[in-house]
Amino acid sequence: MIGPHQRSTVLITGVGGPAGRASASYFEAKGYRVIGTDMRRVESPASVFRLVPAAGDPGFPQALLEIAVDEGADLVLPTVTEELPVVARMRPALRERRIALCVSDPPGVDIANDKLRTVRELRNRGVAVPTTFPGTTPGAEVVGALGYPLLSKPRFGRGGRGVAIHWTEDDLIGAGTDGIVWQAFLPGEEFDVNVFVDRGDRPATTVVLRKTALKEGLVGNALSVDRVSRPDVAALGLCAARVLGLEGPVDIDIRLGNDGAPAVLDVNARVGANVLSAREVMDALDDAWRSGRCA
Repeated sequence: MIGPHQRSTVLITGVGGPAGRASASYFEAKGYRVIGTDMRRVESPASVFRLVPAAGDPGFPQALLEIAVDEGADLVLPTVTEELPVVARMRPALRERRIALCVSDPPGVDIANDKLRTVRELRNRGVAVPTTFPGTTPGAEVVGALGYPLLSKPRFGRGGRGVAIHWTEDDLIGAGTDGIVWQAFLPGEEFDVNVFVDRGDRPATTVVLRKTALKEGLVGNALSVDRVSRPDVAALGLCAARVLGLEGPVDIDIRLGNDGAPAVLDVNARVGANVLSAREVMDALDDAWRSGRCA
């Protein structure tokens, strides 16, 4: 637990990305000392910047641990999807050094990082998701089940990056099948549900943001959002997070189908890029950490 007058140090990974910059801005504004890491030198709101190897580099965990110790970090907050499985498994080493970690445990992180496993797990537990097929499924079977338009997206990827809409058979020509999933296209509004799942029986914090513009027009990451009251969307997002056993900050993409019913597109076991429009989630994170509930 952190004392009320102690100036604390927060280490935020991926500080060059939208979620990392948003998190660094939040903690800097609150007077914390912020250490930002990234695999390339970037501008950020962090007080101190340190380079780290890519998440897939065998030296990444030790490099991050050494930075956390050298800089006197009190909390490590990962914001890069590819880093999450690695950092989640660093909890014992960080705890040994009295450094808190705000990320879900490895089983939930591993499922959330795999879009196909996420859909299957949620569907099996009764959570609404679009019909989804592995990339290796024959094209005729995919089109027969989904019709046009349909989506392809990376099976392992960050949010809306790499999502493509296929409108006709010609659009499928040359589309790779390795490392993707095929998914039904839902034509309705898209929402970004920002959640902080606290430990025990403490209530979760949930904020629903409507995506008012997307990078690729109909798909992609949000360019702008506004806050809306959608209890059905909020409840679905929180249900998805709980079904996957996630805790701490979670970012969930939800879209409406033809019938207006919401379905879960993606679950990201980390802070979302739009979290500054949902500051209650960061406030809940800050409170949980300072109260000793992030360990």
